[in-house]
Amino acid sequence: MTSNGRSSPSSTSQSPLSPNLSQPNIVASNTTTSGGSSTINSTATTTATSTSTTTTTTNNGTPIQGTLSTSVINTVNAATAAAAAAVATAAAANNNGTQSSLLNGGSKSKKLVEFILLAEFDILQGSKVKYQYPYPIATGEMELMLSEYMLPDGAHKRNDDWTVFFLNRPVPEGGALTASKSPEKSKNNNNNNNNNNNNNNNNNNNNNSSSSSSPSSPNNQNNKSPQIDSKSSEKQISSPVEAFIYSFSETDEEKGWVMLDSEKLKVEFYQSHILIGSPTSGVFSTKIEKHADLEFTQLEPLFDCVLTDSSTALGIRFLELSEEKIFLEHLTRMISEVQAEQQNGSNKSESPETSPTTTNPSTTTEENTTIDPTTNTSTNTNTNTNTNTNTNTTTTTTTTTTATTTENIQPTNTTTTEGENNTTKDSKDSKDPSISETPEDQKCKDFLYCLSFMNNQKDDTVKRGAVVKSMAICTTHPFISIFKPFIVLAMQKYFSNPSLDVIVELYNSLNSLDMTTVPQLNDIQKHILRSSPDRNKHIHATTITYLGNKMPLYIPITYFPDEVGDYKVIGLVQKFGNDVMKIFNGVLSQKRIIFLGYGCGADEICNYVLAACSMVCPPLKGTRERCFPNINLHHQILIDKLPPSTGVILGVSNPVFEERSEWWDILCNIGTGKVILNPSLVTEIPDKFQQYDNDFMAEVNYNISAHYGEDKIKSLFQEYTQHIVDMALDEEEFLDDQQRQLAIDANHQRIEAWTKTKTFSTYLFDKENTKRTSAIRDHTILSSIRKLRKKKHIPEKEVLKIYHSFLNSIKTEEQVTEFLSYLPKSHGGLFPVAVGLFHKSDEVRYATCQLLRILDKFQSGNAFISGLNPFLKTSYERTLRIQELLQSK
Repeated sequence: MTSNGRSSPSSTSQSPLSPNLSQPNIVASNTTTSGGSSTINSTATTTATSTSTTTTTTNNGTPIQGTLSTSVINTVNAATAAAAAAVATAAAANNNGTQSSLLNGGSKSKKLVEFILLAEFDILQGSKVKYQYPYPIATGEMELMLSEYMLPDGAHKRNDDWTVFFLNRPVPEGGALTASKSPEKSKNNNNNNNNNNNNNNNNNNNNNSSSSSSPSSPNNQNNKSPQIDSKSSEKQISSPVEAFIYSFSETDEEKGWVMLDSEKLKVEFYQSHILIGSPTSGVFSTKIEKHADLEFTQLEPLFDCVLTDSSTALGIRFLELSEEKIFLEHLTRMISEVQAEQQNGSNKSESPETSPTTTNPSTTTEENTTIDPTTNTSTNTNTNTNTNTNTNTTTTTTTTTTATTTENIQPTNTTTTEGENNTTKDSKDSKDPSISETPEDQKCKDFLYCLSFMNNQKDDTVKRGAVVKSMAICTTHPFISIFKPFIVLAMQKYFSNPSLDVIVELYNSLNSLDMTTVPQLNDIQKHILRSSPDRNKHIHATTITYLGNKMPLYIPITYFPDEVGDYKVIGLVQKFGNDVMKIFNGVLSQKRIIFLGYGCGADEICNYVLAACSMVCPPLKGTRERCFPNINLHHQILIDKLPPSTGVILGVSNPVFEERSEWWDILCNIGTGKVILNPSLVTEIPDKFQQYDNDFMAEVNYNISAHYGEDKIKSLFQEYTQHIVDMALDEEEFLDDQQRQLAIDANHQRIEAWTKTKTFSTYLFDKENTKRTSAIRDHTILSSIRKLRKKKHIPEKEVLKIYHSFLNSIKTEEQVTEFLSYLPKSHGGLFPVAVGLFHKSDEVRYATCQLLRILDKFQSGNAFISGLNPFLKTSYERTLRIQELLQSK
């Protein structure tokens, strides 16, 4: 055990299961939830799910020192409840047939490469993108930005250089990463808005007249909740109940569950809907109606989440179980009626009769249009005709705005005039199919990792005396470094034959690889493979034929989305020394970080930026969205559009960035190796965790001096991140209470800063989703393993209970795989569990042997058994023989 309470590799030789150790009774941590309590925090509910923050007590029941502050505990509780609701919302969307990227992580591309770009420098026009294959990914201002990415500052000073950039970034809350909207799109939006001006004005007048009698709530200050002035004319079918009502908010100011009113609201039940409003004023602010998106989930007893539509989630906290039962019965009835109506509707739609043509009531003139169902094209002399076609329904309207399509009616994109129809068809046929226009719904919208190679070749025949070109490969996979040999060869061929054929040939060659043959691993499988010392298991080896040669390709299969390329953390540590912990803490707390490399190549700058991101990923996610490996002043326009809380990580070469201190919180000068904090962040009192970090860096520096590889150093930072995360959620185990007190007191400031970041809420969401999909349903397994690994004394009864929980939870191969992912070899592998073979209790020894026997039945478990040290392996075989002899008798 190191001085900061973290486990070191040498500490695995000790175990709480050793028969020579005394084991006095201790009280384990207890998970406390608010249950049915109606105590509510001022901004968000403090009701927690099963992952609620724990409270550790001594034998006399008094809290020990070193516990997290109330503000941090409340933040964790509220964020956990919000994450559970978000997971339920996303799961319900998936159940309704709507794919949610929150749960499935986005679509996996079947292609190795999505785009190949080529840019060049023109002495008159400057940097420009010449080719975007197979179709344009950027136009206008964004195309200029793209050329600046591919031809970084100082490119003319070097013969060649590499740079990395990202496209299709998700837009963060409160910011924008794209150029201004196109005038055509804005014009269409304005037209659509103008058509509804009269209706909107009438609705606004009605809302304003009732605003004075609305219930007091934070949301109502901005008229976020529509109000229903009068009760329904229908008759109530059940007695009303009262409950606290919440609305799920995703804004930075009100993250999580926000109360609609500080008082209990009245819930009335009708045949077709449910009304929620003030019991005194009679004004109803919320209406739950029957429709296809209606879903509900019980987050915990007395607290239910209702998905009223695709974008609204309500939380209802009841005071009595009987009231909750009435509410859920009515919801179940409404959902059943909706499903029955949908079934009846689908049966009617299967009839051969054609539904009558519908018209837009606002249309003043209407003209019949002949539609060919085989070609889905329409011919009309009116250029403003919009046509929606379906095998059962034909809708034709003459209007200046886009016609509204009903459900199950797909709009066509082929509306043309009679004079334009043949011309358009001929022009499309005459175009090269390799550069044809791609429909909007078929364009790649996934996050793109881009690797660009710049080459500068001398040529006395041109004005500048050199020709500068750059080629980039864009892919949805993070292992971009494998493309370097292909880009170099393609660039050489392009200089000798500057044509689009070179790019097409490279694109087709790379995508000739069948991606279905490449293993697609989940997070659990990636963790297990990473712990394997056999490097061949970390990659998928194949070949690709390019330029007539079979070229080897080694695809890493254990990369996580935020781990880009093969950039080295060791180089980052060697450059900045112990100051690398300032960078680490800046990435963790989402500070604005700039790596300044004046006179350095773009490849070197990108290496430090991407290495800094990989220090915390995994276990955290989301650094790639705020990472800009190499930008210039032109790109700063985009950065200015982002809110400061985004915590961008930038790589630059222009010294102007150093002078503009309002642009950064932490400046890392690559030339001097110094890390400078913004004066506004410097405090007179040093951070308490400095000594904690110094102890960790001593371990890192020792491993580097002992010539451990990149994987080992990177894993140290990732385990250190996990250690901080576990402390924030109060899930970390310590040697004793003193170690716990020292660790939490030292890291409390850092933990509080992390709980205010987006990565915190993302981590909780992933944690809740993992629980939902976990093969092991007993969610205490991981904490039990941590207890075996780190606790010094555990009572015999508790140890036996832990092993019995292992035996009851681990039976299938999927469960074995998940169990082994909790036992990385960097933490001793199976040692914390297998050491039970030496316990003084016969029951514990036999239970340990039975567990190892289950693991040994499967291939993944057999590899871990083979990796046991000779003492443990001999003891296992001996105990196994004894069990077999006893069973034979």
